Amino acid sequence: MSTILLVDDEPELLDLYAEVLELMDHRVLRAHDGHEALEIAHARRPDLVVTDWQMPRMTGVELCQHLERDEELRDVPVIMHSAATDPHAPGVKAFLSKCAELAEFEEVVHRTLVDSGASPQGPPSLSDFSRSARETAWDSDCSCTLGP
Repeated sequence: MSTILLVDDEPELLDLYAEVLELMDHRVLRAHDGHEALEIAHARRPDLVVTDWQMPRMTGVELCQHLERDEELRDVPVIMHSAATDPHAPGVKAFLSKCAELAEFEEVVHRTLVDSGASPQGPPSLSDFSRSARETAWDSDCSCTLGP
C-alpha cells in the first residue's frame, strides 16, 4: 500500500480523486493548497504527490519547487494536474489534464509508482465507485473549460 498526498482546492475533485485512490488500495493524505501539502509531506513523507496547478496560498508549481529543494522530499515523484496546459514544474514526473478519463488517472498513478519503485495497487472498476462519484466523474462539462 502506497501513501499518496492529494492536493487540490476543489473539494469535489479532491473527494473524487481520493475515492479512486482509496479503491486502488492506497492510503490518501489530503491537502487544500501547496502550503498545507508541504506541511503534510514533511510530517508523513508520501510515496507520491498528486497536485493541482493553480491553488491559493501556494500553487502546485511552488510546491514542486519546495519539494525539489528539500533533501528529504526531492525524490518523491509528483503528478501535476490542471485544466490548463502543462506548467512544467521541477520534479514533475507526469502531467494529467483534469479532463482525463478516470482510467487514465489510474494508469498515470500506477505507472508513476512503478517507475519510482513504490508498490502500486490494482485499479478499481467504475462499479466500485459511489453513485455520486460515477455521476461526477468527468462530466462533459468538466472543469477543463475553466481557467488554470
